Amino acid sequence: MLLVDERERLGMGTQTHRTEVAIVGGGPVGMAMAAELALLGVDTVVIEIRTETDERPRAGTVHARSLSHLARRGYIPSRRPDEIARGEGRLVSTPFQFAAQPVLTITAPAVEPAPIAGIPQARLEAAFEHRARGLGATVLRGHTVREITDMGERFRLDLATAAPDGVEAVDARWVIGADGARSVVAEHGDFGTHTYPATMNALAGLARADHPGPPPGWNATSTGWTLHNPNPGGKARIIAMDFSGPLAVRDTPDPQEYLQRLGAVLGAPPELDEISHLTRFSDHGRHRTRMRDGRMMLIGDAAHVHYPLGGQGLNTGMQDAFTLGWRLAAVVDDTADPSVLDEWSRERVHVAEVVVANTVVQSRMMNPGSTDLRDAVVAMLSVPGLHDALADVISGQFQPGFQTDLVITADDGTVTTLAELLTRGTFVGIAPDSATPLPGAIGTAGSRHPEVTVVHGKVTPEQPWVSALIRPDGYLAATH
Repeated sequence: MLLVDERERLGMGTQTHRTEVAIVGGGPVGMAMAAELALLGVDTVVIEIRTETDERPRAGTVHARSLSHLARRGYIPSRRPDEIARGEGRLVSTPFQFAAQPVLTITAPAVEPAPIAGIPQARLEAAFEHRARGLGATVLRGHTVREITDMGERFRLDLATAAPDGVEAVDARWVIGADGARSVVAEHGDFGTHTYPATMNALAGLARADHPGPPPGWNATSTGWTLHNPNPGGKARIIAMDFSGPLAVRDTPDPQEYLQRLGAVLGAPPELDEISHLTRFSDHGRHRTRMRDGRMMLIGDAAHVHYPLGGQGLNTGMQDAFTLGWRLAAVVDDTADPSVLDEWSRERVHVAEVVVANTVVQSRMMNPGSTDLRDAVVAMLSVPGLHDALADVISGQFQPGFQTDLVITADDGTVTTLAELLTRGTFVGIAPDSATPLPGAIGTAGSRHPEVTVVHGKVTPEQPWVSALIRPDGYLAATH
């Protein structure tokens, strides 16, 4: 139905769709990327093999930096002006685990939404898709990319689909791979990789555990771990993590294998009913050494894949999209040099390197055959500075230069917040009055800056700058 509706909207008798940007992969990261580009008027097509939102139990933890990004686009509420004023200088904290050990406290400024929130990955995907479609992006569900051909100035993406009225090809200037660990886009570019081999294997699924089942929460055994998120009256997310070694198979597991793996880890198979949405994963880690190759880019799991702990893959992928969208839009519109995409690649490769490394450490700590590393790291985390730095890695707040939310009060009493201003997806320039120059040469002859929303007034909380230019992703571009 979605495909038919999309074709009707396009008035399509043609079998090739021409666009500026083709995004291969329509999970939450690909859909977020499409929404970001569509917000800025970039003609965008998403190609996704699934015909509907992926409801399998995946990441559900959204961390502080990602929550700030979501608030700055209006997906979740930002803090009200009075809350920002009351939150000046205060922090909000919540407990969190590291390698299944309850040893971390995640802290975020009180002017931001929260340190952590539980938002299912499927809900994020649906929200991003709804926004992208509403802003004019084309979403081709039920389509698979068979081949990508570089035609010089453009790419041709040949598609396969079971739908009789499906699209046969997409012609695009730019291609973004958001198509997972086995990315077809990555195969057609030069991105380089750094890899950490797998040492374990795991199965995850949804099941009803009305009878005594796996212990709730994290549960250590002699061969691995189980994780059970109880759901009274409904299906629960239950995971078996087996540290006896990696598996070579990548197919979708069946209920029998799932129960056998749980039984091997627990010592006896649990009583579960209505098993569904099964997936397998490992602690295999990999990040690309570059995320841009000419007019091809990788984001999300296509760029970095790792042991799925605490939703860090989802969060890092969303941050890829929020930091790339405005840059690519500016390059497409000829208001920025393509070198900004290389800058983005360098920044995001470093972030991915750090995130993948911390999940490798967590996996090694969880191996029941070698508890020395776990005990040593837990002891080190009693040092406040080390603890806080690692907590910032988990929450994404180790990335420097982010401007926390603030209130701008104009001379006429008009009040707005930075988060509200950034929902437009433009740069924001803030100065106390019209006589104070904005940084970054905004408005000067020959300036190629994209659109800037300029506001004048008093800021609360007080900032270490007099005037500032803030990027569409919320990071500071320049200050005076």
